[in-house]
Amino acid sequence: MTRAPARAGPATPDVRTMREVGGAPVPGPPAGPADLVLTPVRSSSSLACWLAILAAAALIVLRSWVFLHYEQADFDADQAIVGLMALHLSEGRAWPLFFYGQLYMMGVQAWMAALVFLASAPTVFGLKLPLLLINVATGALLIRLLVRDAGLRAWQAGVASLWFVALPPVTASRMVQAQGGTIEPLFYGLLLWMVRRRAVAFGLLFAFGFLQREFTLFAAAAIVVLEAWTGELFTRRRVAHWLVVALVFLGARQTVTLLRHTASMFGPEAAPPRLEDGVTNVDLVARSVCLAPGVMASNLAWLGGHNVPTFFGVQAQPPGALILSARPTGVPWAAVPLALAGLAALVAVARRGLRWLPPGRAPDDPRVLLPLMLLLTGLFGLGGVATGCNVQSLFTIRYHLLLAFAPVGLTALAFVRLSPAAPVSPDVGHPATRRTLSFAIGLGCVAWAGAMAWSHVQLLREYRSTPPPSAYRVLADDLVAHGDRYGWASYWVSYHVDFLSRERVQLSPSSAIRIGEYTRQALKAGPHATVVGSDPCDPSDRVARKVLHWWVCRHD
Repeated sequence: MTRAPARAGPATPDVRTMREVGGAPVPGPPAGPADLVLTPVRSSSSLACWLAILAAAALIVLRSWVFLHYEQADFDADQAIVGLMALHLSEGRAWPLFFYGQLYMMGVQAWMAALVFLASAPTVFGLKLPLLLINVATGALLIRLLVRDAGLRAWQAGVASLWFVALPPVTASRMVQAQGGTIEPLFYGLLLWMVRRRAVAFGLLFAFGFLQREFTLFAAAAIVVLEAWTGELFTRRRVAHWLVVALVFLGARQTVTLLRHTASMFGPEAAPPRLEDGVTNVDLVARSVCLAPGVMASNLAWLGGHNVPTFFGVQAQPPGALILSARPTGVPWAAVPLALAGLAALVAVARRGLRWLPPGRAPDDPRVLLPLMLLLTGLFGLGGVATGCNVQSLFTIRYHLLLAFAPVGLTALAFVRLSPAAPVSPDVGHPATRRTLSFAIGLGCVAWAGAMAWSHVQLLREYRSTPPPSAYRVLADDLVAHGDRYGWASYWVSYHVDFLSRERVQLSPSSAIRIGEYTRQALKAGPHATVVGSDPCDPSDRVARKVLHWWVCRHD
């Protein structure tokens, strides 16, 4: 195999079923099942690629800033628990291997935040800062892989990545939620693509990602499906490869299982769990599926009519829905450029069927593989949610964040099919047709991204001029000022206040307990414990007071 001559513009990666004669790819002797080896080629200048990455990083910071800098924008008790886990770890008081109170969803986010808390005070900004960095890394890696493996020019990779980079406020808020695993499955998916030829590395990474959040499974499934379609999966070498992956995965998972007895399941000074206690990721997946055809069809219809348009910011939501804002979210007119880009991409990809992707052998143009993997990953992520029970809610958007990869893959696939290096086909072979479709795709993507970016500018302007009140901050400060140290509140109030007060107040719920120490202190306080709730206090309570819409009661 010879090396493609350096030249400006896109070049097609080598395939073992092709040889080069005088710099032009010519079909070689027939080969057996698909055996793809992508040879990275220089399809765009390094400067242009870096400029695209820097622009993507700037947009990611813009779409994330409000949710990092303003704690009231999108923060709740679940995220507060991750913050408390990080605080306890940074102080050496606990070892949170998993999310407190359960034996699944590995505490990676807490580990990263603990490093930040060692250098600064525990804040919402510090908790979410590592997630912003992973978002930036995911965007940069996405562009880099589209240039390297899909052979796109830097501007094409930048345009295709806009579907991830310029997500609307509701979805962008979920990308930096400290919910145990939000942005990470997208990042792991790209890494899995990079190490798909290395069995041990793939198995370890897959195990790590799956133990943090089971959605990593969909990226691995996309890679397996692609190999099955091309026939490569059924070669002796790849069968051996995937057996090694399975063994490494099982070994890594069992190792983490053995570490559970050293973990702090309920926070500091709590007894470690027994190995047989609790459910794992595998149990969670097995118990949360509803495979009845009627249920899945209903779920898909709901997701397609509500979650998907909200995910991409083209369905209006009332003020205060999903994020704290006095303005409605969503830009309905942006559905027009979204549809323009999507339809143009579909025409470029599928007007004459899938002759460019024949089953059982390597595609003539292997640059299509990465875009297809991204497309399948996004669709599998949405389909996986559709198999669940009780998923017809906009709050399940955080479970199918991988959907952001689907339009990225479709757009990149269209650019590959429209590139001069692609095999000519009657429908898109004419240069004028190629240029028209490319322009329509680019125009639609940029117009949609511009609408989403403007939504973030408006949201930032709102928070800078008239920020919504931080109700939980007011409550936490009031409790600290009045010396209310231990007590009871609902799940969604207690841990939220505990983190914002930096444990100067320790409230505990009476059920769904995550941190045993708070519960023990509240029980120890007995009748002198503070009670925060929505019901008025007893008339005999002489120190009762109302803070916003909460009543603070204490029977001294």
